[in-house]
Amino acid sequence: MKSIHHIATRIIAITLLLATAACDKMVYDSEGDCAVNYRLHLSYTRNMKWADAFPAEVTDVGVYAFTTDGRLAWSGTETAERLSADHYYLTLPLDPGTYDIVVWCGGKSLEDEAHAWTLAGGQDIQSKSDLHIRLDAPANPAGDGLLASSDIHRLYHGTIDGAVMPEDPGTYDYEIDLTKDTNFIRVVLQHADGEPVNPDHFNFRITDTNAALDHTNLTSAAEPVTYHPWAVTTAETDLPDPDNVAGTASVKSSRVTTQISSVIADLTTSRLVKGNRPTIEINCTEPGNEHSVARLDLISYFLMIKGSANRHIEDQDFLDRQDDYTMMLILDDNNRWNISLGLYINSWRIVRQDSTLK
Repeated sequence: MKSIHHIATRIIAITLLLATAACDKMVYDSEGDCAVNYRLHLSYTRNMKWADAFPAEVTDVGVYAFTTDGRLAWSGTETAERLSADHYYLTLPLDPGTYDIVVWCGGKSLEDEAHAWTLAGGQDIQSKSDLHIRLDAPANPAGDGLLASSDIHRLYHGTIDGAVMPEDPGTYDYEIDLTKDTNFIRVVLQHADGEPVNPDHFNFRITDTNAALDHTNLTSAAEPVTYHPWAVTTAETDLPDPDNVAGTASVKSSRVTTQISSVIADLTTSRLVKGNRPTIEINCTEPGNEHSVARLDLISYFLMIKGSANRHIEDQDFLDRQDDYTMMLILDDNNRWNISLGLYINSWRIVRQDSTLK
């Protein structure tokens, strides 16, 4: 009996040894039950709809994996179209260990001609400290820094710190929910009496220091950037005037309509970072009537529209989620801002009782 037990024990040990060797071969040489796989899943739900907009917005992906001491271990790129076949999972060809992962993703622009983003150092990134992304815009001929007068390709960022990748066989999934780093801002000017607004009598600009972002998604340089509109258009609409009714037989058909005319300026900026002081300036250039219409601190005013429904959202999270803003100012017949009518941001009316609106 002892002999039989001894033989059985040796058979089991040999079987386990062979199985381990087979698994080792499969881990490094092929796919199979004993393989180890690391997959990165990408999504973009950090928006005001709390829904995954990755398939609709992202076009390409760049991934950088760094060791715990900051050295580049691996980098790769892929298109979102190709990733869609794998439900937006990307395989990470890494050895077991602990890594910090940084992702930059690109998206479409609204215009064919648009500023792109470039990686500082190009393809020679060796460490995490080398990883910066910069707006590809020309120097500002009117002053220091850059001038962005075209639309900007959409940009998204995400990171995982200390992602542990075990050596045991299996499939390990890691999740990155992206942050959108570009903002669309529309400025609308209207006359209180509905008279047309001359687009040639106004200019618009936003100034900030957010032309470069580091691997943590914070601004990495104090270089100023000036954003100009990439489109200035006019629009008109007819609205019924409830205070003017001709006769009483048919109120609906006899109301006098009021024509509303607007000037609309479209701008795109880099990420709005709380702690920076991005400023929008609107100036009237009408000959003989030159003046400043408004000069506003964008972040302080944008945070006013959080509302009670979003009070649980941190300020920076709100600024990242709300990437689309419309600001409307009502002008008097002298092209000055009628402050008593307030400021409309995304249909929220904001009225301040002091002079800080300008």
